[in-house]
Amino acid sequence: MHRAFEAGWGGAVVEDHWRASAECSNRYGAWHYGGQKMLAINNVELISDRPLEVNLREIKEVKKAWPDRAVIVSAMVESKPEIWHDIIRRIQDTGADGIELNYGCPHGMSERGMGSAVGQVPEYCEEITRWVMEVAKIPVIVKLTPIFRHRDAGARGGSGRSQCGVADQYD
Repeated sequence: MHRAFEAGWGGAVVEDHWRASAECSNRYGAWHYGGQKMLAINNVELISDRPLEVNLREIKEVKKAWPDRAVIVSAMVESKPEIWHDIIRRIQDTGADGIELNYGCPHGMSERGMGSAVGQVPEYCEEITRWVMEVAKIPVIVKLTPIFRHRDAGARGGSGRSQCGVADQYD
């Protein structure tokens, strides 16, 4: 981010903070149909092999060096209120300007209730957004996939809080 800000960028989104994964090598899923091979491919690497503490420390350093630049931190964690409360507090402690709730990642470890596993179920989206808004003191953006039909669910979780917004993800 330092180099981007030196080049004149006004802000950056730091993607998907969670606890480091023991296995984060690149893996690809292929879709085969009607005898055709490899009609689609999806990169399904896991989040990061970098410890969360390192990422958070670096964000704090960037905000100290560049207080006039916007830094939004994207979060994607397990669907448990105590885990969401913890990560939101830790992100806020960095001095970040906002938080993006990543409900759109197609390879977000759905077995742990993360990424698009949340974004595809309006009730999950609303519930997790509500957990986040219980502790959030900075603006929150809910990021959804373009196929999500219930765009208001994330906003309902932030009901009555002016700092909650919804954004579509177009990859």
